[in-house]
Amino acid sequence: MRPLIHLLFSAGLTLLLAGCAAPEKDGPVSLKIAVNDIYCTQTACFCVHDVAARDYAEILEKLHRNFGIDLQLDYFIEPYQLEEAVLTGKYDGVLSKPWFVLRLQKQNGADYLRVADILDPNNNRWLAGIVIVPTNSPIRTLDELNGKHVFIGESDAYEKHFAAKRLFQEKGIKPAAIETKASCSENIGVLLDGKADAAVISDYALSADCAVDFAKPGDFRILAHTEKIPLTSLMIDRNRIDPQTVAKLKDALNRLSGKAAGADLLGNGFVEPAPWNPPELEAP
Repeated sequence: MRPLIHLLFSAGLTLLLAGCAAPEKDGPVSLKIAVNDIYCTQTACFCVHDVAARDYAEILEKLHRNFGIDLQLDYFIEPYQLEEAVLTGKYDGVLSKPWFVLRLQKQNGADYLRVADILDPNNNRWLAGIVIVPTNSPIRTLDELNGKHVFIGESDAYEKHFAAKRLFQEKGIKPAAIETKASCSENIGVLLDGKADAAVISDYALSADCAVDFAKPGDFRILAHTEKIPLTSLMIDRNRIDPQTVAKLKDALNRLSGKAAGADLLGNGFVEPAPWNPPELEAP
């Protein structure tokens, strides 16, 4: 009888441990994602319409068919619309410029993990701000902005706000006045109107025709670039989604990118996220 008792005890212990183990995440996965991608047809602003031809329909279908992952994308053209959507707390993740969402996570009670970066049509992952002046300006160097009037972006645009301020600080530049505008077009406008000596805009703005209606790239001279940051990232809220599901999604995106990327992604698709830890996230 003793071997039988031992066998029954072992079997019961195995079942008990199995009941305590985390369930496998092999079944279908459904994630609700808010999207504001400057190169996506559904979310691009008017100023990038010539290059914004990215479409996620094909990769969404492949994720569902081949990996059992159902990404439900809601598209938002205006950044303020994306912010309002994110703060509702009903989204599992966001596909957008990373700073725009990371800055909201304390307010939103989220813990975002950058799962992947998506490349632009030139297979570039980076974004920077550029300090520009009109080509006929007497200002030739960044140092000459000391005591001048400069327009930069608002605080939701890292590359043309925080990165611009850090550039000026590191180079010892002390403008007489720094004002902000929400869009690159507005900053270009005040520069052309003579209301500023220099302006900081996103580096893609000139090539993406942000000023196509009233200016050309050749109308400006670039004095400097700010630091590079990731352009567009897919971020998942770890307070809502378990690590197994995140790993499954990362693996699937990797398998559907590179040489396997469809033409609709406008490039090689998703890549491992570049390290980026903005110090402003640690600020109280």
